[in-house]
Amino acid sequence: TVLPWVTRRPQSAFVKEELVLAKKIWPGQRLTLYVKLYTTTSFSGSTRFELPKVSGILIMENEDRPLIGTEKIDALPYIFKRHEIVLFPLRPGNLTLPAFNVEFGFRGENGKEMKQNFTTQPFKFSVLNIPGATPQKPVITSNNLQVKDRWVPEPSKAKVGDALTRTILMTADDLPGMAFPPLGLKKIDGLGFYTKPAQVDDQRQRGQFTGSRTETITYICEQEGTFKVPGISIQWWNPKTENLKEVPLKAVKITVSANLLLEKESPAGATIGTGSTGFPWKVAVIILLFSVVTGILFFRFRGKMLPHKTKTADPEKELFTKFQTAAASNDAAATMQALLCWLDQSKFAGNPGSLELFSTLTEDSELKKEIEYLEKTLYASTFEKQWSGEQLFGAVQRARKNLMREMPQTKRCGLPELNP
Repeated sequence: TVLPWVTRRPQSAFVKEELVLAKKIWPGQRLTLYVKLYTTTSFSGSTRFELPKVSGILIMENEDRPLIGTEKIDALPYIFKRHEIVLFPLRPGNLTLPAFNVEFGFRGENGKEMKQNFTTQPFKFSVLNIPGATPQKPVITSNNLQVKDRWVPEPSKAKVGDALTRTILMTADDLPGMAFPPLGLKKIDGLGFYTKPAQVDDQRQRGQFTGSRTETITYICEQEGTFKVPGISIQWWNPKTENLKEVPLKAVKITVSANLLLEKESPAGATIGTGSTGFPWKVAVIILLFSVVTGILFFRFRGKMLPHKTKTADPEKELFTKFQTAAASNDAAATMQALLCWLDQSKFAGNPGSLELFSTLTEDSELKKEIEYLEKTLYASTFEKQWSGEQLFGAVQRARKNLMREMPQTKRCGLPELNP
């Protein structure tokens, strides 16, 4: 389905828009809006789009060079530039792409450079529910999905003190990295659990792109025993074949045995067992902390001898301000990204930060509800409630204030315990 061209012709320049829709539109499916700029003379400068922030729609400008050509309209020759705006509906229901401003430059009839502003028309479209999908689980929509699950080293046999790193790479055609849902991996009793911030990436070429999301988790074997990391099931919807599949990541059993290198006698004759705190890597942490303290004292003394410098900005405050701006825009995807970046820096709930732990620490039911609304707006296949960035920000701001009062700065900013 192609929505009709919308045309406006002030003076010697005008704009036409065309939204190309599939017969059936699914959550996560790519849609294309063509914006064609026309002039009877020549273009000058670059084109600027004021793309709107819309809850439930991810909107991106295709960064490839615009298509340039000529066309006759009413017997008059025109030069045109065709830009692509790509849309990704993130949930089912009736959605609206609101009007937005387009500014571009061209040369007037006398050769003088001019700038013209246009406002596009809004477009409405409906997004279907994916049949058979579990509402509580996120769905990845793409004609091609690849998932790689890698452990280093292999997790079948390990010893106390070993670190096992798991990397899960999801790659899909025509889906940006920030549109992938998080996997929500959980901690396993008896295993230390540390995650890196997810890495997202987009590779673009000639109007096509491939997005990816990489999640990296490190498990620390803290004690002897057999531990099971449960399997994960990812829902994959192929809009071309209209087929829903489950992409399983198999469960993994980790057998942890004693580490003979750690079972040495102490000077007093006592045996240091696997449950002690005398791991070599903990000694390394103590040395590292000593080095950090020494460095801090050095730079403080050095600072007294040097001219006064402007105080460095607080990154936690800067990221919280960015989160406030994103929440005010009611852009769910941008708000989630800004919230996670701030939470990582704040260290209220570990590093990287856990939304679940953050809401648990605050014991704030309102905060928990607003975070749940945000997650469902982004990832649930059906969600009728209207998410509010203002209400989420208010709940997070209140929780931040309470946690700052209860949790000392030194505790938040210190190194995380390796064996919590």
